[in-house]
Amino acid sequence: MLGLIVAALRARRAAAVVMFALAALTMGAAVAAGTVAGRAERAAATARVAAATPAERTLSVRGAVALGTRPDDIVGRFRSMITGVVADRTVLGVRYSGMLRAGSLRLAAELRAVDGFCGNATMLQGHCPEDDGEIVLGPDVARQLGLTVGDELLQDGGSGTTQVPLTLVGLFEPAEPLGWFWSGLDGVAAYTTRGTVAKPGGTAVATYDALLPEEAFDDPAALDATIARLRGGSLEVVSGAPALAATVAADRHGVRRGLLLVELQVLLCGGLAIAVAAAYAAQERRADAARMAIRGLPPWRILTGTAGQSLLPLLAGGAWAVAVRPALWPALAAGVLIVVAAEWPATRAGVPALLRVVQPRRPLVAATLEVCVLALGAAAVFQLAAEPAANVRRDTGFGLGQAAPLLIALAAGVLATRALLSAAGLAGRTALAGGRVGGALAGLTLGRRRTAYRIVPVLAAATCVLAVAAQDWAGAAGARTQRAAVEVGAERVLRIAPVDRERLLTAVRAADPGGRDAMAVAIGGGSRIPVIAVDGTRLRAVTGTDLPSLRAEAPAPLTVTGSTLSLRSVSAGSTVTLLLAGAAERVTAVFRPPGAAPAGPEPGAAGEPKESTVDVAVPQCAGGCRLVAVEVNRGPVDLLELRADGKVAVDGATFGDPARWRTTLGRAVSTVLAGHRDGRLRLQDADPPSERPRDNRLYVVDTPVPLPAVVAGNPVLTEDNDLPRVRLFGADLPVTPHAVASVPRGGASGVLVDLEYAAHIAGPSGGPAAGAAERLEVWLGPSAPADLPDRLRAAGLTVVGDDSAAAAATRAGRLAPAVTLLAGLAGGVIALLLGAITAAVVAAVDRRQRGAELAALRRQGLPAATARTVGRWTSAAPVLVAVPVGLAAAVLLRLLAPAPVRPFADRWPVPVAPVQWLAVLAAAVVVLAVLLPPALWSRSPAGGPARTNSNSNGARAASRTGGARSGGAAAGDPGGDPAAAGRAGDPDATGAGRSR
Repeated sequence: MLGLIVAALRARRAAAVVMFALAALTMGAAVAAGTVAGRAERAAATARVAAATPAERTLSVRGAVALGTRPDDIVGRFRSMITGVVADRTVLGVRYSGMLRAGSLRLAAELRAVDGFCGNATMLQGHCPEDDGEIVLGPDVARQLGLTVGDELLQDGGSGTTQVPLTLVGLFEPAEPLGWFWSGLDGVAAYTTRGTVAKPGGTAVATYDALLPEEAFDDPAALDATIARLRGGSLEVVSGAPALAATVAADRHGVRRGLLLVELQVLLCGGLAIAVAAAYAAQERRADAARMAIRGLPPWRILTGTAGQSLLPLLAGGAWAVAVRPALWPALAAGVLIVVAAEWPATRAGVPALLRVVQPRRPLVAATLEVCVLALGAAAVFQLAAEPAANVRRDTGFGLGQAAPLLIALAAGVLATRALLSAAGLAGRTALAGGRVGGALAGLTLGRRRTAYRIVPVLAAATCVLAVAAQDWAGAAGARTQRAAVEVGAERVLRIAPVDRERLLTAVRAADPGGRDAMAVAIGGGSRIPVIAVDGTRLRAVTGTDLPSLRAEAPAPLTVTGSTLSLRSVSAGSTVTLLLAGAAERVTAVFRPPGAAPAGPEPGAAGEPKESTVDVAVPQCAGGCRLVAVEVNRGPVDLLELRADGKVAVDGATFGDPARWRTTLGRAVSTVLAGHRDGRLRLQDADPPSERPRDNRLYVVDTPVPLPAVVAGNPVLTEDNDLPRVRLFGADLPVTPHAVASVPRGGASGVLVDLEYAAHIAGPSGGPAAGAAERLEVWLGPSAPADLPDRLRAAGLTVVGDDSAAAAATRAGRLAPAVTLLAGLAGGVIALLLGAITAAVVAAVDRRQRGAELAALRRQGLPAATARTVGRWTSAAPVLVAVPVGLAAAVLLRLLAPAPVRPFADRWPVPVAPVQWLAVLAAAVVVLAVLLPPALWSRSPAGGPARTNSNSNGARAASRTGGARSGGAAAGDPGGDPAAAGRAGDPDATGAGRSR
């Protein structure tokens, strides 16, 4: 029997190769899905951890300790309690809460001793703490306390503690304000040594921060157990790591489940293709079964001889996959059952039935199969419409929904086939009545070839799977691009080293004088919501976002241009200080009373108030400076006029206008009273009963107050005196919110303000405070020239990094959702290849079966062109029917339910259309390009007399002998004519004799 099977396989090499290819492609795709799943999970987890914020990767442990006289030993004992934590980086420290006191000024601040502080801070003045009692502060903190390097102050820890004398030895700023080291060091603090922190004698807090490596997020349960164990040891643990670990686990599950869906769809498509190929092969082997039955072989041997011709190539193509991945054995077993089921009817039929040219129809069997397919398709539609949307991350919407593309397309293919057969038969009869031979022949041929249309549901299913995958991929790619543009803010973003905000604005405007290609931006730190300050005059040109409410009308700045300033005032020997903002630096002009030394201690009161004019050289303002604020050492002082190089810069009317001056808007209390009368500005001292930081400056009003702010989402804004506030530039700025759907960089949640207005209203920066630093950036528009970064460097800015919307979209393309969708697209391509192979099989069999008919009609006078047209249309018809049906099913599927794989793992909105028409069109072009050539390719059945006679003689021999001789040749003679055997077993063939 084995020799008989091998001989038959040699005679029908094409059928064997097709079955081998279908099995190898199907099982190979399943093996690849299982192999890729592990790698894809790891890649998705790596990308997720790499995209996480420092806070999400940090495990922070806190514990109360009494440092005593041996603080290093106590901190070391605290560190020994933290076990089982694997970290890439760690920071150990200790902090003590209290109050810093400098004279009458007080400020709530912590004493902190942090390992590695000096290596992560940039000293602006002085040096890092070396001895006990030495501290360093941020410039803004020092200014609020009125301190300079070398000044002394006290630390007050409250009742029961010792006041500690301190010395300010330096001013610092974070080397990387948004780096991991500073992510847990927010708030106001003085940095010092452990011995200094121990001096108050109270209870301090030891801190341990660990940056967890990627492998720490592989096991959320182990991470939770570690945190629970640490908390059981009386330690406080704060971390965003469990949430990130849960996200990584969900990513892994989503990738695994998404690839399982792809594998299932490929296996189902492969099963359908194998079923169709096996059915056509069984038709061609009916003569083989008849020959063996004549010889008296039992049914099981007949089944072995016929089914073995498909089983051997099937097992050869799929057995290796089971060896590589044993879990696939049910799929291979299902393929074996499909082949046996296709060959089984031949073992139950008698020899006359097997040798019949036209086989009897079995309408009950066909109707049962079609009803089952329609029922499954309807159930899939119902589930999609009635149940929650499928989501691979949450295991919702599965069941029949997993195979919805296949089931809906199969059902639609069955209905379309029925409609086509009826319509084609009617069109053929109408054309015949009208005398149109070509149309009548094509219509009647299409209408009577029922078995040839078994391929339509398979091709429709393959088309639907590919079109659905293409839509999901295109929609996700568009969503990723949109999100990247919003999160990055512009086409390209340059990160700038810390610099004064006025200098940033001036440099960007100098590098891009046209205002179309570059925009200065500051991203606020120290806030739970993103606060983005942009140059509102350039926002529309650079990003395309039009927010006119951002630039409300404001008074013009008070500008002085000249190298010498002259201030006319009335005072009793008071010193007046003007704070000005130059093009590249802050300028301070100190007007001492006449006769006072240019430096040294300020003079005391000098009798009665009198008018005086004092000149101060300010060469930095030769090109222009903006007046920011005025302060006096003591009042009262009347300001009358300010001149620059002899020209009036600020006249008495401006000094006397109350709308042009304001006190502090921050959390500090004002210690100055302003009076406006008789064309002058009077400044007097005030001593409010408050321990909050004090501010003795009077600021120029050159911005809208409150500050206009564009707000997206529902951010929690702090309120003071019923005014919403946002924290930016180390100050709480009052704002007037304007609601919008989204803002650049912040997306659906964020606050957008004008950088120039915010910088003016916040006051001089003097350097960012630790924990409240902002990230400075320059956003570039799509038409920015290539040399613009060089121009920014020439303007005095230091570019320390860059990003782009394209790079952000690429990073998002490495995350789990994109990986899963790409696998789905690959599965759609494999399904299409399976359909193409099956279509080629059907086309080849059909050409052999119809060759004799068309050859006989040619001898009876049918024109060759008509014969070729009929042949091509009848071959292409299944494809031309299946492709629109599959595309329609894909569109219906996405109208009923969204993709089971969301483009994003978080709740970011996905503003894309449910149907991606360009993707559908692209899928249609690809499918037609792949499926039509195999269907249309043929050696013309009316191409020549020799071929016509051969086909006609073979058909007459099959009609006379009932296929006995041809069956024997096919089954036992390797040199036999497979085409004759095929014609003998064709249930639809009429035979050339009947055609005559």
